[in-house]
Amino acid sequence: MDMRLLRYFVACVECKNMHAAAETVHVSQPALSKAIAELEAQIGEKLLDRLPRGVAPTAYGDTLYRYAKVIENAARSAVAEIDAMRGMTRGTVVIGVIPTLTSVISDVALDILSSHPGLNLKIRVGFSSELLVALREGELDVALLFLPSETSPISLVYEPLVESYPAVVVRKDHPLALRPKPTLRDLAGYHWLIPEFPAAHKECVDGAYLDAGLTPPQSTIRVSTAVLFVSMISRSDLIGVLPSSLLQENDTSELSFLDTEFGFPLERVGLAFREHNTLLPGARKVMDLIRGRCKKFK
Repeated sequence: MDMRLLRYFVACVECKNMHAAAETVHVSQPALSKAIAELEAQIGEKLLDRLPRGVAPTAYGDTLYRYAKVIENAARSAVAEIDAMRGMTRGTVVIGVIPTLTSVISDVALDILSSHPGLNLKIRVGFSSELLVALREGELDVALLFLPSETSPISLVYEPLVESYPAVVVRKDHPLALRPKPTLRDLAGYHWLIPEFPAAHKECVDGAYLDAGLTPPQSTIRVSTAVLFVSMISRSDLIGVLPSSLLQENDTSELSFLDTEFGFPLERVGLAFREHNTLLPGARKVMDLIRGRCKKFK
């Protein structure tokens, strides 16, 4: 199969528009349309549905797109491995990271910038569930995320680096800050900030209230990630649930930890990568820097 045709097809799927795709791959739109028709003839199936405002892959197109991306990523890795055989640490390493640990990757990126100028980093921020899918599909070389509680599937390897316990926090001069152990009713008298991910945080809070026959507190402000919480809690009467990894990454001098009865589960933060994927020197260097940076949390 012609790699050029695959590249054109991938552009069509990702741009969702033939004109934009033609500009991306630097060909005319008629030439792109002819190339897609040729690819469809080779496959023997229709790959793209023409819509009033663009194009979308058919079921056959979805399947081809997934494999085309694997081929594209494998080609990138092949070039990087050849460079490694020449003794070079260069190319591109694609890293996934959860929002609460972006400062770790920021430090690593600055280190790479000064010590390995030929190595490029592409950083993708997302939730752990999203990053694991991207990792399995070959879109990422390595990810720093909350590791699932279940054992890793055959295709992935998990390397725990940090143990994280969620904590209930308020601002330092909050009315509850001086109470030895606030009750559930005390806590319910205030607005809460509970991140939507991971869901276990809210499940623990809700479960404790329901077990006590009380109505669980509701989040007045819904935020998908806890990275905004430190700033918001320190300037209000909000109660928040924060992972300890985020607390260690920020100045918490303006916050107080509350002694509560919530049984938050232990969370493990670590690296994930594909089991049978050859980790090239650039990726291994990045992973070593992440390991060193995470030691400060222990």
